[in-house]
Order: sequence, then structure tokens, then C-alpha cells
Amino acid sequence: MAQYDALAARLGDIEKTIHFYRENVEFPSFFRALGPVRGKRVLDVGCGDGPYARLIARKGAEQVMGTDSSGEMIRLAEAAEAEEPLGIEYQVHDVATMPTLGAFDVVVAVNVLHYADGAAALAGMCERIASNLASGGRLLAYVGNADCDTEAAQEFGFSVDRPADMDEGDPFTVTIRATPPASVQVHYWPPASLVRAVESAGFTRVGWEEMTHSPVSEDSAALLGRLLRNPPGLLLSAYKE
Repeated sequence: MAQYDALAARLGDIEKTIHFYRENVEFPSFFRALGPVRGKRVLDVGCGDGPYARLIARKGAEQVMGTDSSGEMIRLAEAAEAEEPLGIEYQVHDVATMPTLGAFDVVVAVNVLHYADGAAALAGMCERIASNLASGGRLLAYVGNADCDTEAAQEFGFSVDRPADMDEGDPFTVTIRATPPASVQVHYWPPASLVRAVESAGFTRVGWEEMTHSPVSEDSAALLGRLLRNPPGLLLSAYKE
């Protein structure tokens, strides 16, 4: 994805801006929902520079593969693998068109589905994910919350420029408030639309995992409490029977 090729050189500044949110909300919520991965085969689609793939590998997964449409992000992920070999394989693929790479126990998709620019693209993403899961396998996806509390999100480094009265698939902009700001274009997919798309691809037991935060100061807990009533990201879980 071209917009992520351009952002690859700025990941350090971006990470500093959203570090508190990632460490205290994003990561703990995700790994609480994911549960044990020891001995499992895991595919990380839209892996970026590989932070989730590395964390999953360190937790004892038998096989970890990461894919991303951005060649620059995969280059960074491979550089991290060379520095700390964990046995992770990386490949450049767009999730909507990727081939069947294996029969994985888990596919994780962190901030991926909301890049679908229309119903056909969203359906393609869900279908290709399903094709890479073994029977009984699970999808765990962070998805952008199309109706998040934009004022609360600003406290944690995110600005959401979302027009009123949006239709499914309409584009809007999310900006990480680094210096200079880093913006990406995403698309409006309400939770009910995402559930329909996943179910149409054959998934069952589709639901939403709890978003939580790690122990923090009283002042931070108050801010996070407001944020988590309508957070910038939601965790969707589904199974392939």
C-alpha cells in the first residue's frame, strides 16, 4: 500500500506518539482476547513492520508468517527478523488477493479491514482470510471503530476527520499527531457491516472482544475509561467451522 510505503521511514516518530495507547490498551486487549498461541500456526495479514508477528512468535507459536501489501514495511520486518531471528517468514501480498499460503490455526488482522474501499474489496479480504484458515481456525481482527469518540482519541495521539452522514465504504482520514502529522485514508465500515461481511465469507461465532487497559495512574485511568466507552479500535473474533 503506497501510503504505508511513504510512512515506513517515520515509524519511530509515529510509535512515540501512540506508544501509551498501544502499550496500555491495544496490546493488552489483543493478547487477552487471543489467548495462548503455543504450538499454533499463525498468519499475520497486514503485518506492517511485524510487531504483532514478533510478539506472537515470542509467545511460542509453532509457525508465524506475516504479509503486507507494502514492500517497505516488509523490508523493515525482515530487518527486525535478521536482528532477532524468531523464525518468522514475511511475504508481500495484498490481503484481498493473497493466495492460500497454508492452513493456519489463527489469522490476525490488525487495522486491515477498514482499508477496504468498497463492498467487493471487503468481501475479498474476508474470503482470502478464510481460505488461509484450517477448519476450526480463528480470525482475530482489530478494526477501526467508525463511530469512535473523536475528542477522547485526541488525548492519545489520534485525530479523526470523519464527515457526518457517511455511507458504507466512504473514505475519511485518521491522523497520528506526530511532528509532522502522519495521515492515512481509511473507509467507513460500521460494526454491523463488518459482521455481515465476515459471516458472508462463511465465518461463524462472530462477536466482539472486550477492550481493556493495563494498570495505570488514577488520572490516566479516568481518561482511558472515557476512551474505552467508544474506542478508536474494536476487536472482532470469528471462527471457520
